[in-house]
Amino acid sequence: MESGGPFFLGQFPRLFRYFFSKDEMSGVSDLMFTQYEAIEELKKRQKDPVLRKKVEEYLLGDIPEYFNDGPILYLARHIVSPNFETMWFINSMQQLEMKIVVSQDSKGIFVPYNHVKKALCKLPICRRLLRKGTKLNEHYENVTIVDFNAADGKPFSGIQTFWGESLTGFHDRLFSEFVDGRVERPDDAAWIDRHHRENLLEHYKHLLALFMVHGIFFENYDMNDSHERYFVKNILRPACHFVERRFGYRPLLVELFPPSLESNRYWISYPNKVMDIVRESMKRVYTPSV
Repeated sequence: MESGGPFFLGQFPRLFRYFFSKDEMSGVSDLMFTQYEAIEELKKRQKDPVLRKKVEEYLLGDIPEYFNDGPILYLARHIVSPNFETMWFINSMQQLEMKIVVSQDSKGIFVPYNHVKKALCKLPICRRLLRKGTKLNEHYENVTIVDFNAADGKPFSGIQTFWGESLTGFHDRLFSEFVDGRVERPDDAAWIDRHHRENLLEHYKHLLALFMVHGIFFENYDMNDSHERYFVKNILRPACHFVERRFGYRPLLVELFPPSLESNRYWISYPNKVMDIVRESMKRVYTPSV
């Protein structure tokens, strides 16, 4: 097993510094904390048993088990996979010495027009990065691992790769190639079922309540994308305001990574080694272990 740390840190181009003011977070600045602010605020809230009790009562005691042994640093993804975005999160959080959790939703529905979901089935491999002045030229090679017609509209757990392995199983195996056991990667599908899966606004009210006192939620929002602008306006913002009114505090939300030269495509792409793993997988018929 290859450790994610040195390997992936060597893959990242130079980024702008990580600690930056909220004024630099366009579009969601009033909803977000800087990383430093969130950690300090979490320390204060952890000493407030009344706040913790209010959250637990609101969620009827249904707090995921991975919160049991202390506050967490949390990232939610459709499927846990070692793209550059997820690996940046893991490597940058390890220095904080808090538990890192990257969750997935195996019951989420695959739709090919969603570029993030598409990248889990047609993997963009970043072959090289060439920097010229202030511009970064990114070169990719794509490799398709599922039949898109067969996968369209199915939950991720019901999709198979061309070689017969489940899509979620493949990404789990891929993740294990780059990350050791220090990162928890639960499947939150059952919790989402119990907390308004079919109503995104109500679901986010419950989800964000977890990050009043139990941990810090990391995410990026691309305000140049019309779908994300809609999500921020109609889901994230009203859900944040709801939990703030109910509990008296904003949820602890932090931008996943600072502005950088890299494109959005880069962050959902993979290093060269992934191409070798896919090619080896395609040479065999997959037989699940018992």
